[in-house]
Amino acid sequence: MALAHRLPPLVWKASPNFSQRHGAAVDLVVVHSTEGGYAGSVNWFSQAASGVSAHLVLREDGLEATQMVHFADKAWHAMAFNSRSIGIELAGFAAKGLGAPEWESAANIVAWLCHYLHVPAQWARGGMGTGFCRHYDLGQAGGGHRDPTTDDAVWAHFISLAAEASQLVSDVQQWTPGASPVTPDHLTPAGLQAALNTLGFARPPLIVDGQIGPKSMAALMAFQRAHGLTADGKAGPDTTAAIEAALKATPAAPCCTLSPKTAAA
Repeated sequence: MALAHRLPPLVWKASPNFSQRHGAAVDLVVVHSTEGGYAGSVNWFSQAASGVSAHLVLREDGLEATQMVHFADKAWHAMAFNSRSIGIELAGFAAKGLGAPEWESAANIVAWLCHYLHVPAQWARGGMGTGFCRHYDLGQAGGGHRDPTTDDAVWAHFISLAAEASQLVSDVQQWTPGASPVTPDHLTPAGLQAALNTLGFARPPLIVDGQIGPKSMAALMAFQRAHGLTADGKAGPDTTAAIEAALKATPAAPCCTLSPKTAAA
């Protein structure tokens, strides 16, 4: 069991290098390396003169990502595979190798993207089938590149990380630029659990499954006591308003915990 499965904060910087998918089904995530630094790569993709882009660029430490093209649009990153894929660029150099924190963060992002696309978090060898793959896997049809790694042992480890992370993605997980990585609907039980996790009133964090059990009740009552509310374990209007205010006053954490789809809380 990995120690954590997290998504980094997401910022937005638009690239002009995109086009429409014209109805193509999107069922593939392509993992690249930028062959440069994070800031420089984001800057380059933001220029029309570059003629290239990616949907996401991940920082070397794995603690921030920039979205540059909307997922509904086609980024210019993998030639023949652009119409059916989402591209994520990992800052760094394939020849030098990428650090473990970046690989782990990338695995969590890939797992989230596969969940978002409703495809299995599995290796799509050669870009065939659904799931995710390396830019290197795409061969000449993808541009003939060798990133993010040609080391099959490194890639096999990444596949295992993504598979593990895929078991921890939930339907309430939201990830949007400029927002807290957890932006729950506070009127739902699952949203309430996610909010209590974000605000730190559940240790260890609650499993976000929408099932309000003893641990969820205890966390909610702890929040109510801390905010001078009646500790009745009910998410009434006053409690909901207090949770919303507390979330707005809480700076976005470096990352957020993905939660299992099913389990008792």
